[in-house]
Amino acid sequence: MSVIVAWAASSFAWRVHPPDTFDSMVSALDVLLVPGFVGLVVGRLSTLALDDPRAIGSISDMIVIRSGVEFWPAVAAAALMVAWSARRSNVHPVARVAALAPVAMVAYGGYEAACLFRDGCYGPPTPVVLTPDGLSTPMLPVGILMGASAIAAAVLVRWLGERGWPSGAIVSVAVALIGLILSIGSIWLPKVGGGLSRQHRTSIVITIVAGLATGALLMLGARRATERATP
Repeated sequence: MSVIVAWAASSFAWRVHPPDTFDSMVSALDVLLVPGFVGLVVGRLSTLALDDPRAIGSISDMIVIRSGVEFWPAVAAAALMVAWSARRSNVHPVARVAALAPVAMVAYGGYEAACLFRDGCYGPPTPVVLTPDGLSTPMLPVGILMGASAIAAAVLVRWLGERGWPSGAIVSVAVALIGLILSIGSIWLPKVGGGLSRQHRTSIVITIVAGLATGALLMLGARRATERATP
């Protein structure tokens, strides 16, 4: 159900604001299915490589994705697949990834908001929000809030693209915003132990790096615009 909601969200975003660099007859499913599958496989293999390398090669262990999929390796693999496909179509790879970034962010937001189907929504107790089945204490639906934040971030990224931000900065700011959402949300999401999880630590580092990259790309773009305007 989580995957179905993610696909439905991305399809809706595609219909509302079709990305640039694509033929009008292409759908979100046509474009995102293969990169999404590649990302899922790479993310799953990354988890096994980090946690239990001996399980690589065991089909039964590899397909139980509930036991973990590394988010950022999956994102990187999907983005590289999109870039490779763009190059084959004679489209600038970064421009293609930037065009797809808001749609992918909406898909991620839909996945997080579908946490109700996988019992992964709730964070700390709170006076008034949602009461999970079988409990009497209202709890903060962190997953739903993360999903809503990701969709809002997608709208912002789309707006920045329309304002003329360079493709590289669009990609980096999209990564920074999703990293920030994960960094904050992971504080309350269920985890083993009291310290930071691996994904939480990785998200913090990626947020900082992507934020710095965004600033550098914007400064570089402004400098080039000044040089072109100077006689």
